[in-house]
Amino acid sequence: MELVIVYLLVNVLAGAAACFFGKKLFFWMLGALVFLGVFNVALGATEASPVSLVIAAVLGVVAALLSKYAYKAAVFLMGFVAGAALGFVVTMLLPQEAADFLALIMVVSGVLLGLAGVRWSDAIVRWGTAWTGATFVVPNVLAAALAFGPLAELAVPGDAMATFDALSGFIGGDFAAAYGTPILVGTIVLAVAGAIVQTRVSD
Repeated sequence: MELVIVYLLVNVLAGAAACFFGKKLFFWMLGALVFLGVFNVALGATEASPVSLVIAAVLGVVAALLSKYAYKAAVFLMGFVAGAALGFVVTMLLPQEAADFLALIMVVSGVLLGLAGVRWSDAIVRWGTAWTGATFVVPNVLAAALAFGPLAELAVPGDAMATFDALSGFIGGDFAAAYGTPILVGTIVLAVAGAIVQTRVSD
């Protein structure tokens, strides 16, 4: 049970920080967001092996360094992460056959939003961090509110990696498929609110 709460809190708190303070904390949050994104993808695509976790950590550190020393590259990475998250959410609303092209859709939308980010870097940092943060907050909050029982049943006592793997797979899989529309609407609303807050804070 404790592992379930830790998993949800980490995703929600990091997502909220990115959503509402992403531009102000851009260089710090980029590494955390990329780490979380890669971490969740790695858990969903592998058996949560130690190697996949090390790779996730290394990529997070590399992204943080890029954000400090190569601003445009960092903006592209942020746009790519946000675009990939958008592609994932949109795919959940498409016919089941579209799931076969999930990776391609995520990569294409990631590249397109990444390139747009380089062109309109200031705005894309605000909107990209707001959107990416919202994609972490909304599914996890909804899962906690609507499916905490099933989440608790996925906990593996004494095995954090197995628990996180199961939670990531369930929230990003069956739960996202069942609640695709509320997740998309909630993500859009929260992302807009986050972008507005960031704009006012930076003014």
